[in-house]
Amino acid sequence: MKPSLAIVGLGVVRPNVGEKPPDRQLRRDALDLALADAGLQRGQLDGYVSADVLEDLRYLGLTPNFNVVAQSGGASVATGIVLAGGAIAMAQAKHVAITFSRAPSSGGMRTGTYAYGYPTLFGLFGPPASHALHARRHIHLYGTTSLQMAAVAVTQRDYALRRPMAVGFGNPMTIEDHQASPMVVDPFRRLDCCRDSDIGVAIIVTSAERSTDLASKPVQVAGVGFGHNIANWFEGDVYAQHDNVKPAAIQAFATAGLTLEDVDVAELYDPHTMSVIMQLEHYGFCDPGEGGPFVADGQTRLGGRIPTNTGGGQLSGWYAAGFTPLVEAVHQVRGTAGPGQIDDVEVALVSGHGGNAGVQNTWAHSTMLLTKNS
Repeated sequence: MKPSLAIVGLGVVRPNVGEKPPDRQLRRDALDLALADAGLQRGQLDGYVSADVLEDLRYLGLTPNFNVVAQSGGASVATGIVLAGGAIAMAQAKHVAITFSRAPSSGGMRTGTYAYGYPTLFGLFGPPASHALHARRHIHLYGTTSLQMAAVAVTQRDYALRRPMAVGFGNPMTIEDHQASPMVVDPFRRLDCCRDSDIGVAIIVTSAERSTDLASKPVQVAGVGFGHNIANWFEGDVYAQHDNVKPAAIQAFATAGLTLEDVDVAELYDPHTMSVIMQLEHYGFCDPGEGGPFVADGQTRLGGRIPTNTGGGQLSGWYAAGFTPLVEAVHQVRGTAGPGQIDDVEVALVSGHGGNAGVQNTWAHSTMLLTKNS
């Protein structure tokens, strides 16, 4: 059954450099913006999902009927939307807020965030080291090059140049810049890696029927699906698969009644350049091993096969886990992306990646399809 759910409120807060706000203040400020966007009052929020930490609702001024944490790393926002949709479908809530924030400049990053399973006993820490294993495997299998990964970084920086909120705004990058950036962990250079951000994000979801009565342009959640790379661990193929994308994509597209050809923009979770290359292949925009040449040929640019990470993504936009691609997708479907707006966007693909099953590289994956209000 197709979901009857819509995103009706959106708020994003990017503080100025040096402000150093506490992370809960970022969530409150973002929630204020999302409420104003939807035309709702605080008392009308009867459900709350934190995609980060157990919330102090007194600080947010909320009195919801239920308050839960949905923690699956970069797949948390999709998990939160599913939880909210279930509550709405079962008449437990009418309007549900989902929030996320990060405040690394204020010490808001929690200890142990980047320790993934037992390999930490042997010194393997952090997302770059973990994802480098996928990248090295892809290079071994297909001959993917650093120059092709550079094409991902440069393409997304070119998108970010038009977006004032992006960390790459007004700061162009060339292939030569990428190649001159220092090595972080082979094969990733600094410019292969995403940019951390102080950020607060909030969305508000409600039923599709109720969404047309609110102030904003509703965006329909047409389909959602999940997969988990633990399945590929048992098959001995965990490093050749960035995530277990297939079941997530099948579920989302089947539920939405859409095909890959219907997708106008792809907003992919991109902690590293290779993540984009591998997901383009896994979703079927190109064949296995062709992701590098696909991007280098301009197929993810405006006018290419599939404009991808049109706000700069996490690499050159801003980092808010799974909310980064979701926010850009909402803007593209609404037609509110400003100078970065792609013409005639009807369907946006959003991916999420994160969480861990306790074994290295066993990430969760989420697929969402967002569409215009029908």
